[in-house]
Amino acid sequence: MAFLHTRALKWLLIPAGILVVAFGGGAVAFYLAFLQDLPDLRTVEDYRPPIASRVLDRDGEVIGRFFTERRTLAPMESLPPHLVQAFVAGEDSSFFEHSGIDYRSILRAAWVNLRAGGEIKQGASTITQQMVKGLLLSPEKKFKRKIREMILARRIEKRFSKQEILYLYLNQIYFGHGAYGIREAADTYFGKDIGELSVSESALLAGLPKAPSRYSPFQNPDEAEARRHYVLSRMREEEFIDAEAYAAAIDELPVLVDRTASQDDPAAAYFNEEVRRTLFDRFGGELVLKGGLTIETTLDRNLQRAAQRAVRTGLVDLDHRQGYRGPIRRVAPSDIADEVVRLAEANELVLEIPDPTDRLDWLEPEQPIGEAFSELLDEMAAELLDRMPAELPGAAEQAAARSILAEEGGTLLGVITAVDEKSESARIAFAPEVEGVVRLEDVQWARVPDPNRSPYSVRSIEEVFTEGDVARFAAARSTEAKGDKAKADEPAEIRVTLDQTPEVQGALLSIEAATNEVIAMVGGRDFEESQFNRVTQARRQPGSAFKPLIYAASLAKGYTPASIVFDRPIVYTDEESGFIWRPRNYKRSFYGPITLREALARSINNATVHLFRDVGIDFVIEYVRRLGIESPLNRDLSLALGSSGLSLLELTRAYAVFDEGGRRVVPTFIRRVTDRDGMILLENVELGASGDAAVEPDAMDADFLDVAATAEEEDEAIPVDPATPIDAEFQPDPDQLISPEQAYLVVSLLRAVVEDPKGTGHRLRVLRRPVAGKTGTTNDQADAWFMGFSPEVVTGVWVGHDETRFLGYGETGSRAAAPIWVDYMSTALKGRPARDFPVPELIEFARIDRKTGLLAGENTESTVFQPFLQGTVPTEMADSARTQSESRRQLRLDSF
Repeated sequence: MAFLHTRALKWLLIPAGILVVAFGGGAVAFYLAFLQDLPDLRTVEDYRPPIASRVLDRDGEVIGRFFTERRTLAPMESLPPHLVQAFVAGEDSSFFEHSGIDYRSILRAAWVNLRAGGEIKQGASTITQQMVKGLLLSPEKKFKRKIREMILARRIEKRFSKQEILYLYLNQIYFGHGAYGIREAADTYFGKDIGELSVSESALLAGLPKAPSRYSPFQNPDEAEARRHYVLSRMREEEFIDAEAYAAAIDELPVLVDRTASQDDPAAAYFNEEVRRTLFDRFGGELVLKGGLTIETTLDRNLQRAAQRAVRTGLVDLDHRQGYRGPIRRVAPSDIADEVVRLAEANELVLEIPDPTDRLDWLEPEQPIGEAFSELLDEMAAELLDRMPAELPGAAEQAAARSILAEEGGTLLGVITAVDEKSESARIAFAPEVEGVVRLEDVQWARVPDPNRSPYSVRSIEEVFTEGDVARFAAARSTEAKGDKAKADEPAEIRVTLDQTPEVQGALLSIEAATNEVIAMVGGRDFEESQFNRVTQARRQPGSAFKPLIYAASLAKGYTPASIVFDRPIVYTDEESGFIWRPRNYKRSFYGPITLREALARSINNATVHLFRDVGIDFVIEYVRRLGIESPLNRDLSLALGSSGLSLLELTRAYAVFDEGGRRVVPTFIRRVTDRDGMILLENVELGASGDAAVEPDAMDADFLDVAATAEEEDEAIPVDPATPIDAEFQPDPDQLISPEQAYLVVSLLRAVVEDPKGTGHRLRVLRRPVAGKTGTTNDQADAWFMGFSPEVVTGVWVGHDETRFLGYGETGSRAAAPIWVDYMSTALKGRPARDFPVPELIEFARIDRKTGLLAGENTESTVFQPFLQGTVPTEMADSARTQSESRRQLRLDSF
């Protein structure tokens, strides 16, 4: 018996051993297939998803963002209860009961899918599983991934509370149109904070995660509406809302705010790009795009918009002075009808009639189809009537066209259908039944371009338009002119004018004097067309805008504003090349002996060249280096007239030194950068500190002053020791670059540019407050500048082409750039009390003869009240000098 018992035990142990080995092998295989390399849940505990970095203006308003995933974290306590309930009802009604996996939902989904022939009709993922898939796993639909998802969901439920899981889920999931997380979704679709969402809006958002593209209210409004109804019905079934709240939510159609496009402030595009480039250089793209940085900048949003408007208006005005370059295309009269249809689509003026059957699935199931269809037709008829302001053909399209034109920069493509010589007007079609009119007074600027002739007004509408011309049109400045009244039986016609995209570029930089902060920066006409920043990345010849730096250097050499310089012809010959240079004044005349004040106010070229030679080329270069000029400078006399390319940034910075009483100016544009935890990473970042060198366009070697500029040698921008003062009168402060008295005298010279009767900056007088500045024009009129400041704001403006070309007849700094400066500064100074430039202690004033610079006497005809450094006031009287001169003349006459 014992033998049999042992033998039976042996046969029992063998299968058991095989089973153990098989089970162990299966466990190992299961581990290798599903459990190996599971994500570490500690990454969930330290949840740090990619977060958008925000760029803020000086008032804390968002003006731009950098991101790979546009996400802003929303704390759980900030979510209204009905928002959470909408997601639970729509995605996982048993969320608060299950432990990560809802087995009943799995069985139900399996049965539905089985009945559908194996097609996936219904899913069974819980909110926990969806969170795991989005946060820890890849989204591919594989059996292995699903098993791993379920395992991780169980582990997540053991480690985290339901509230923590909801927090992770609502901040991680994608809602479509670039919005990650519930806070971005609320802003993208409704322009609201999550705490402001209604039940109806919450239901729409809760319906998106299942299929963001399919249920997008922008792309598929009918699908989105059906999904919203579904979520609301589930909320009612789960008793999250009562019957009254359900009915109210059903009737409340969410009002969408289309913010699916970039939410960056378009006016700040160049500024934001400068911020991005600088931070990429400092930190790299990973931190900037995913780190959730808060970037506090110095930009004043209102002034930035004013700067952009001023630049665009100035460029359009300049473009109009050059004439009309012609239509986009021209079609034959027989093809105009077809062209109008094409334009309607291009202008997005095609009225879409909705299909009533698309809305039938929104209705209650028990409602009869006939009754439902009748109600829908009534509802849609009412909607169409709302869209049509009058029962007239094309009324809705007319209203849409007016709306487009009313927007800032809004334009429409149109085709000329008729030109009426008698009424001096032309009719334009934008779409079928949508017409406009343009009158001669609206397009008198549209002459044939002629660079050798000053602008003139066209005298006939036929000089501008021909039937079949296709062009772009904008709203006329006066849309309700006399005679534009519509007849009773037709829509009011739309009054328009020609719109033409300028070819010229412009740039503006503005710095607040008290803080040295950049408050506005426009790097070009249109960032979408060109991202090249003409404030920091371009070097252009400043022309006469460089002169004040030479006059400032002369003051350091002992000259006074009343010193006499000679405006007479000069011929410069290069000994090596034989090149002959003959600079000339703008009006081709010479003034003889003239004071420094008068020479700068009138921007006299030859007088400046003589002064530059007397002061010394090396001394001037060393002086301007101190003021912040870093670009290479030509060591020859052409430098006196601005032959070396400079950036708008460095020239504005140099002018700011005079406004700041001679102190160093470091323009900052980023106040502070903090990471997502509030740690400060950067403070007070200087504009242009990204290290990018200024770039000169290919054509910068073009003629200067009638012939190519020839530099004997090029200065290598050797830095000047800031501790070594140029004039030894002031305190040895390394930030005090020149003495306050010397800076004030330069300010007085630049005020003369504005205030003197023949000053080139006379356009600034309209501001009626103390301002100073200088025009700049290259002799070939390729670049126009205006650099200036008030006691509060320093602003520089440049106008030109990216390649060196003629701006146009008479387009000087005074005409092309100064109006932009005035337009912007009128806004920048608005609301600021007018105050004068502070007078240093060692300055004294004297009334002098404007012509001779001597002290004015009783018989002096033209005088000016001029400041001087103490001890340098002229001692000779103008009357006495004139009497002595007359006596010498009479003596010569008596000797014959």
